[in-house]
Amino acid sequence: MKNCLKVEKLCFKYPSYNDFSSSEILSELSFKLPAGEITVVFGGAESGKSTLAMILTALVPLHTGGSLSGKAELGGINLLDSDPSNIIEHCGLVFQDPERQTVTTECFDEAAFALESLGIDENEIKIRVEDSFEKLGISCLLDSPTSETSGGEKKKLALAGLVSVNPELWILDETFEELDNPSKIELFEILRASGRSVLVFSSKYFNVFREADAFYLLDHGKMSDAVRFPFPGSFRKKLADAGIIPDLPEIRKNYSGSAGGSILIRADNLEYRYDNGEFRLSVKRFELKENEIVSIVGRNGCGKSTLARLLCGLAEPQSGTIGTPEPADASYLNAFCAYMFQNPDYQIFLPTVYEELAYGLKEAGYTASVIKATVDKTIEDFKLPEADTPPALMSFSARKRLQAAVYYLLRRPVFILDEADTGLSFRDFIELAVKLKKTSRGLIIITHNLELAASVSDRVLGMSGGKLHENILELSPGRINEWLTDSGDMPYDN
Repeated sequence: MKNCLKVEKLCFKYPSYNDFSSSEILSELSFKLPAGEITVVFGGAESGKSTLAMILTALVPLHTGGSLSGKAELGGINLLDSDPSNIIEHCGLVFQDPERQTVTTECFDEAAFALESLGIDENEIKIRVEDSFEKLGISCLLDSPTSETSGGEKKKLALAGLVSVNPELWILDETFEELDNPSKIELFEILRASGRSVLVFSSKYFNVFREADAFYLLDHGKMSDAVRFPFPGSFRKKLADAGIIPDLPEIRKNYSGSAGGSILIRADNLEYRYDNGEFRLSVKRFELKENEIVSIVGRNGCGKSTLARLLCGLAEPQSGTIGTPEPADASYLNAFCAYMFQNPDYQIFLPTVYEELAYGLKEAGYTASVIKATVDKTIEDFKLPEADTPPALMSFSARKRLQAAVYYLLRRPVFILDEADTGLSFRDFIELAVKLKKTSRGLIIITHNLELAASVSDRVLGMSGGKLHENILELSPGRINEWLTDSGDMPYDN
């Protein structure tokens, strides 16, 4: 079979910046992707996945600078010597952070943007875009503004643009993250039905990946040999060592039951509706007890993040009360709850890691020596780059860890982690959550990973259509198994 993509001895290093010295990201990297196959490349934080994705779409080093050598060919096209605008029909990318590629204010226009750039007929554009929205189950967003979409819906919107163009090579950077489990299955079916070559980058193993044609592990800038499913024992061990396959017994040990009886925060009879009136949240009762971990799971756009923003005072309900446990206003809730946005860039705004971590400590009146010692210890604990590193030059997962570290230092009673596992391996997320658990009185975790939620939580609440449902941990083992089967994320089985 003719190779669709061939990469040989690829090396890359970002440019240095002031006193920040960059190290080599990719080193002598080689692999092949046959035409029509789906390949999954696993890799932990800072392994080079996103950099490789952007090199293959000619975005790096064009927009970043840096030193690049080696070969990358798609059919007869030299990707390393191409302009991104000239390879839209040949190679398309969904970014790990879809907001980085959002360029319009309306969902239809966003999905149509690349087609318009290619000069496609207006009627053909309409047909293609509407078809892509229907395939991805987001037809309800056709007339919606991009600003009112959830994190998962933003990824589906980016996917709609890719489906509409249908290039020879699809590159998905952590695209299965933030998608609910049925959507993961639907996406994989779309990939297979396209008949195109697909390169998926992921920091986690998801059950749906077992249907892929080949697998690699990207580690310290080097690519492993290709394997197929079921994984050889040696490859599975490498994935486990990298935290890409979850160690469920270890996770459960870290989260042995410690929930107390008193209520830490509660909400009653919450009603909230967006201005366009298309979504309504209606929660009769929610409560978090002392030392409790509660996870909330549900499909994209069901209201999980909306509830989180209400609980921490970033939005106010049209009716109902939120208390700690007595009714409290928005300003008090904002000081009581630390809310980690899905996108870390909403909460990172200073020029270096040190300044970002030191800001809250300075505001609290700590001395310079205490601030330095605390910041140095936090950088070590959260595996962050050196203190003078600009966050803008850090990977998405490193920015997530920095975001968590900032709130760790604030020591709020409640932490709300909204898709905080996105872009992190299972091990990295568990390490992060364990640290936050030690300095808080309660955790609320919003995630699409039902298996992870069941492993770390005292309760797991389902959410759909803006309403909370039962604690699935109270269901029988058979019913939980049915729940996991329906959602498409059964426990790992080699």
